[in-house]
Amino acid sequence: MFAALVDTVLPTLRSSSVIHGPASQSRSNIQFMDMGTTWIRYCITGKGGPTIVLNADPPLTIECYDQTIAELSRYFRVIVFEIPGFGFSFPKRLGFRYDFDSITTILTQFLSRLNLGPYVLSLPCLLGFCAIKIANLHPELVSHMVLNQIPTWQGALDWKKGRDPQGILATPVLGQIALNFLKQKRSGAWFDLVIAESKTAQKLTETALWSYKLGACFSLASCFQFYLKEQQPDLEPVKQPSLIIWGECDGSHEKTNKSLTRQLTLDSEEVYIQKAGHSPEVETPEIFAELVKKMVG
Repeated sequence: MFAALVDTVLPTLRSSSVIHGPASQSRSNIQFMDMGTTWIRYCITGKGGPTIVLNADPPLTIECYDQTIAELSRYFRVIVFEIPGFGFSFPKRLGFRYDFDSITTILTQFLSRLNLGPYVLSLPCLLGFCAIKIANLHPELVSHMVLNQIPTWQGALDWKKGRDPQGILATPVLGQIALNFLKQKRSGAWFDLVIAESKTAQKLTETALWSYKLGACFSLASCFQFYLKEQQPDLEPVKQPSLIIWGECDGSHEKTNKSLTRQLTLDSEEVYIQKAGHSPEVETPEIFAELVKKMVG
């Protein structure tokens, strides 16, 4: 785990200044929860209805979800959080770990402490596997699932190779150092690849660059090395009612067999959104909100 220290030491040193700085004031309802080894930055909007929980899919931060929150809060209490090690959810101890079991445990504790369940979980992309594990182990916490841009585990491994064809990010230490220097340059290219509309891509790029200037984390190399390993975690198909959503303009999943996502759930509806890419909840928030409302009833 020595390589992970590259993604942990500097954020740990500056975490105190961040949680009292601009990142704590960009929205009136920003909060930080102390999870022992990490902070989780989150916001809660609304008081009524079922509670839906979304993670800001890196390099997106909470600031990218204003319209998503506005649409969803018509029907739900909405929680948006940033993944430990990304955005402003800073590691606060050198013992923080980026592996699948550790992240799943932290998120389970986070949901339990909020005490606002059972939840509609909408954790897109790679964090969706943690959502599946939580639904397996703690069905009392999860009423419904949104599987948003989530392939199978093998599909995710193939996706990782496509994002890192030379294996630089997958190389301990080298990957962490390289991404620390390249993350700002890569942001624009990433959003251009995966977001359907260029104006939206530009806006999201600007927000990502703003967050980096304030010291936001982007521990993708550690995620590739310790979370997304060749050995698949023990995951069972989700029993809760589930909604599978794919944005069709996501260039990063051009070769993904999206139909295989049905293997991850026993009770699902599958929807493809033509006007969205990697982040349907942000790109087409009204459509996303209506789809989730229909599922939950």
